Amino acid sequence: MIELQRVNLKEISKLEPALTGGHRLCAGCGAGTMARQVTLAAQALKEPFMIVNATGCLEVATTIYPYNSWTVPWLHNAFENAAATASGTIVALEALRRKKQLEYDQINILIFGGDGGTYDIGLQSLSGAIERGHDFLYVCYNNGAYMNCLSLDTFIMTEDGLKRVIEIQLGDLVYAFDQTTGDLVLKECSGIYDNGTKEVYELKTLHHSIKTTLNHPFLTVQMSRKKDVNALIWKTLEQLELGDEIIVLKKLTGGKSYTFKKIDLSVRGDFKVHKINEIQLPESSNPELMEFLGLYIGDGWTRSHKAETGFSFPEKTDARARLVFLSKKLFNLEPSTTSLNDVYLYSINLARFIESLGFGKGAKNKIIPSWVFTIPLEEKEALVKGLMQSDGYIVGKSKRYVSASYELLKTLRLLLQTMNYRVGKIHQQTKKKGTFVVYRKLLEDSSYGYVCFSKKKEPNIDKYLSQIKQRNFLAENKYFSSEKITSIEFIKEEPTIDLRVEDEHNFIADGIVVHNTGIQRSSGTPMCASTTTSPAGTVIPGKIKWAKPLPDIMAAHGIPTFTASPFYHRDLMSKVQAGLNHEGPAFLLVDSPCNLGQRYEPNISLEIAKLAVQSCFFPLYMTYQDEWAFTSESLRIANNPDKKVPVEDYLKLQGRFKHLFKPEWKDKLVEIQETIDNRWERLIKKTKY
Repeated sequence: MIELQRVNLKEISKLEPALTGGHRLCAGCGAGTMARQVTLAAQALKEPFMIVNATGCLEVATTIYPYNSWTVPWLHNAFENAAATASGTIVALEALRRKKQLEYDQINILIFGGDGGTYDIGLQSLSGAIERGHDFLYVCYNNGAYMNCLSLDTFIMTEDGLKRVIEIQLGDLVYAFDQTTGDLVLKECSGIYDNGTKEVYELKTLHHSIKTTLNHPFLTVQMSRKKDVNALIWKTLEQLELGDEIIVLKKLTGGKSYTFKKIDLSVRGDFKVHKINEIQLPESSNPELMEFLGLYIGDGWTRSHKAETGFSFPEKTDARARLVFLSKKLFNLEPSTTSLNDVYLYSINLARFIESLGFGKGAKNKIIPSWVFTIPLEEKEALVKGLMQSDGYIVGKSKRYVSASYELLKTLRLLLQTMNYRVGKIHQQTKKKGTFVVYRKLLEDSSYGYVCFSKKKEPNIDKYLSQIKQRNFLAENKYFSSEKITSIEFIKEEPTIDLRVEDEHNFIADGIVVHNTGIQRSSGTPMCASTTTSPAGTVIPGKIKWAKPLPDIMAAHGIPTFTASPFYHRDLMSKVQAGLNHEGPAFLLVDSPCNLGQRYEPNISLEIAKLAVQSCFFPLYMTYQDEWAFTSESLRIANNPDKKVPVEDYLKLQGRFKHLFKPEWKDKLVEIQETIDNRWERLIKKTKY
């Protein structure tokens, strides 16, 4: 058996940590504490070392490209191949050493991988590297879950309208799909997580698109050869294929006229205001005002310093005539129409009012603001009417709207989807310098886009239901429908964010039903833990399987295998040094409490880690070549069984297990305690404590 050497904490405390401040790990993150302890132990050996880091929480939060929080050589690789990358690094270093191009005789290799990148997708490369005998210490920090994400430019449908995912606040009510009734419901956002930069893919259907990571779940139709047996299930983007049907929003009914916020108005006698055109501003939205604003979005601008609202509408056009009519009726304001191509409304208060509504000023920064998504259908249709009069045209039965603002086209596309329109993708084009547009010659190249849309016809469900459901599984649903995936393409690495929504565990993102982001089960997730992909309910008590016995699998490879806890830091550090001093591969599994995933207050992370050991839920031991030995607190418990605490003491502090303390799941608490006791007794028989 490998002997553990007692570490000198006094000397270690003088070292500069390899993981510095400035990272984005959460307050109370077990992974951060673990990483500092591991790297300090490696530094204390006074041998150079480098880190290979799989994609995961530790990598994402410590490396905001092009910066990172590491003071030692650090190499990032994909989610699944940390051990393979380390193998290549080791061989490369050996080649440099043979060529006498490396000044060090020994460079220790530390590998960090989360439970997802180790228990699951990374197990193959880890097993292969061990079989080849490469010299490294693999450290798996187990926080018991996967974390999946959305692109930062994703739009979320909320009670207050459309919001970017980065604008969502805790407590916001977001729209979700009720999987029992099929209704559109509002649920509270209870978690927001910045997950850093990750690989992002774009999924497209004929009328929708969204950018997410590969492990993000979508509600999809599980097809069956048997009639009427099709069902809805969750699949990650990685599991989806072209032609699969996902669930999308088709209609957002209801809504009420929007009450405008009060703004500061100028009156006669104000400083620098010599003349005011008195107007009556509306207190709330109405169809004619929304049509006017549609005209403004298309070809309007404001310059409040000149008390000007302008529109680029040539004379003798329907748009100009309609603008003049609406200006007089809505504001009792006579427009200036002396220009051949432009119309001007002179009122500082009108300019300020329009600017306050959030539509944007210039052609390239226009957008549909969030409040427009909350108004009645009649008012939305009036806005679209104004848009079409300004920058729209009709081809056959299809309408097309043109704009230089991509954000406007994207938000218009989402708005039309809530109005039961068929909406195509956003097309991008460029007009060259010198081209005539609206009687003017372009002074430079101009990029613009357009989107095509048409009103959906309601099918005859009563007569052709079975045929219709072959094309749309939710044909009878008032709010949702299904659409086939047309493409899934890698976009780039970009910042991502996670949301958690209570009860339904899903929400509407870019018009598509997606699962809660945040916390998914992995093979390292304990049995009965409630996650977004194994939610506890009245039928299932969270995850229904026990965690994979990873230390046993590693021990079966015949390598030194250790378990450790950040609470028992001296034990952890001595195992790190033992693993690095061993010639060949070694494996260390560290319990890494995660206050977001396990749902507890950040200030008790180490208390959680301590109770995991004291309850024998996570015992501390080591094994090599069929010899097993308890260490630290677990050795004391083996010699003094009275020191063992009930598993309930560990579980009750974590929100992921709160359902177990309801009467209907009390038997699961008994089962967990009995299983932990049996495993502990089997470990006792293996060890020579």
